[in-house]
Amino acid sequence: MSRTSQSVALAAVVAVLGVFAAAKLQYSGEPPLKLPVAECDPDLWKHVYDPGRLRVIEACTAVEGRVVSVHSAADGDMHIGLDPENKSVLNLVNVMHARRKLVVEVVCDHAPPDKGAVPCCAGFTSSITAPRVGDLIRVTGAYVTDRDNGWNEIHPVTRIEVLH
Repeated sequence: MSRTSQSVALAAVVAVLGVFAAAKLQYSGEPPLKLPVAECDPDLWKHVYDPGRLRVIEACTAVEGRVVSVHSAADGDMHIGLDPENKSVLNLVNVMHARRKLVVEVVCDHAPPDKGAVPCCAGFTSSITAPRVGDLIRVTGAYVTDRDNGWNEIHPVTRIEVLH
């Protein structure tokens, strides 16, 4: 390999590392604020399907953003795709695989079609009303990393307030 080729290769590696470092700074995966734990309902954890897959970053926080999607999941949860106002709540996996959205999960929104999740929701249905696509909302709940997917989420959700 010639010196010119080595220089070009080194410049390319430095450029890629620079882009990665800049993205990591912008999408740091940090909660916007720490709320008192009493602001979040700890009993909701009883209804989380496979809670061991969730690594808690902040026990209770609030995130504001615009709803871009709402759908029912097989585990009984309502999944909301949120375009957060504060992008630092996203990590690089949110950016690459969740299309720059924060995943928000309301547990036991509906009867779970997945039979493995039925025991989690037995005798419990969430009272949280689904927001509409386009709504600006404030979500309060636990801020976690889903180890199965690698992205950050608010899961379980204690409260959703529609701001407008």
